[in-house]
Amino acid sequence: MMTDLSLPDRYEPKDNSASGGFSNVQICLDTHLQRDVAVKTIKDASESKRIQDEIKALMQLRSKHVVQVFDIANYVNDKTAIVMEYITGSDLFKYNLSAFSPEDFLKLLWQLSSGITDIHAAGIIHRDLKPNNMKIDDEGILKIFDFGLSRNSEDASTVGFKGTIGFAAPEQFTNGHLQFSEAVDVYAFGAIALFLLTNDLPDELKSIPPEELLEGAFDNTLVDQYPKIKEYLVRCLSIDPADRPKISEVHEQLTKFLLYNEHQALAVAGVTSHVIDKNKKKVSVKSDKIGAFAIEYDGFEFRLVNPQGEVFLNNSKVSGTVTLPGSCVVALGASYRPHNERSYVTFDISNPEVSL
Repeated sequence: MMTDLSLPDRYEPKDNSASGGFSNVQICLDTHLQRDVAVKTIKDASESKRIQDEIKALMQLRSKHVVQVFDIANYVNDKTAIVMEYITGSDLFKYNLSAFSPEDFLKLLWQLSSGITDIHAAGIIHRDLKPNNMKIDDEGILKIFDFGLSRNSEDASTVGFKGTIGFAAPEQFTNGHLQFSEAVDVYAFGAIALFLLTNDLPDELKSIPPEELLEGAFDNTLVDQYPKIKEYLVRCLSIDPADRPKISEVHEQLTKFLLYNEHQALAVAGVTSHVIDKNKKKVSVKSDKIGAFAIEYDGFEFRLVNPQGEVFLNNSKVSGTVTLPGSCVVALGASYRPHNERSYVTFDISNPEVSL
């Protein structure tokens, strides 16, 4: 237990505490709300800027996948302490994935990419993402923490190396003054994925600075059956930041694969309704002597295919295959025709969510 901790009376220190690189974490009981909290303090006054940066970042963030700040408190000599959500269990560095299925692993990556997407949307770059800085709570929700090296996107510069070898992007090893971008977090995401899949990092990533990833690094792992996801993970580890995808793109791809065959659409033509889903993947619609088309579902999206004659999607003529939006109207018959010669199909897609 940390002996110099003097907090407001509502926080009662418990026996367990932990120490990190620049900080200490004391587990306390919040006697007002009867819940355990993690109280983070700095070891050295010279590191006070780091805890201020962390407070600034966490106060800007609202994400299911980022640890919550409950309170800011002062202790000995007016030093600042962050009172945070306490997550039990071990961090991802020690997490056992042996029982994970490929889909389970995709869901873990989906949670991580969701959290990083929220961080970037708030204009923040974490800069030190690694398995040690994330945990999975009792409800199976991944939480990212330790924002001591974070920066706002518009002020993303530093002098000298800051980060963790193996997970830090090549550009973070630049000597002197360094400008960096959200791409450093994308690189870390790829490195975390590879570490979790193989329980190690290849020598290329441990080099100073990191070198180009050898071909096949993600082969024979839980993502083998998802070649598109493997492609994105490899791109995340590109040496050139410009070659890395946005984390929102990665998140979108993970969502796409996790929702495979989960969508349902309803096409209504007059008094006839058609449900299109994994059980019935194609519906054909025809109006004699005027036009015809079909709607197909490939497990990822719905497409209007084989348009013949006068087929219009939201008043625009359709001449080939098109991906259908979430809600639209398909008309058979041009606008010059009398109303009784035209027919309409309303189309709506459900919005399934990833189930954790």
